[in-house]
Amino acid sequence: MLRELLIIQQDTPDKRKRWFEDSYFDLFVWQDTQTGEITSFQLCYDRAGTERVISWEQYRGFEHQGIDDGETSPHKNMTPVFIRCNLAIPLALPAHFQLASQCIDTLVRSFIRKKLEEYQSLTNK
Repeated sequence: MLRELLIIQQDTPDKRKRWFEDSYFDLFVWQDTQTGEITSFQLCYDRAGTERVISWEQYRGFEHQGIDDGETSPHKNMTPVFIRCNLAIPLALPAHFQLASQCIDTLVRSFIRKKLEEYQSLTNK
C-alpha cells in the first residue's frame, strides 16, 4: 500500500515535490504551489524485478523507460539512470496502481490512474 514520505527535499519554490512508496511502486509528483495542479510525475514500478518508470510532464507528454540501478559491483554504488525501454506497460498496471493507492490523496490517485489509462490507449493503437 502506497504511503507518502513527508520529509522530502524541495528543489524549486514554485513546485511541491511529493513522494509515495511501497514495495512495488515509487511515485514522485510535482504540483504547482499556487494552484495545486499536477505538472509532472514519475511512477517507478516493479522495484524488485525489472524496474521501469513511466513519466509525464505537462508540456512534454509521456516517456516510458527502464532503470539501470548502477549496482553491477558490490564495491561501488552508482546513481540509477533511465535507459531506453521498448516494452509496453503491463496491462494490469492501472488496476495495480488503483489498489495500491487507496490510502493516498484522491486527486493524485485519480490523476495518475487516468494518465496510465491514457498512455495505454496511446500505445495500444
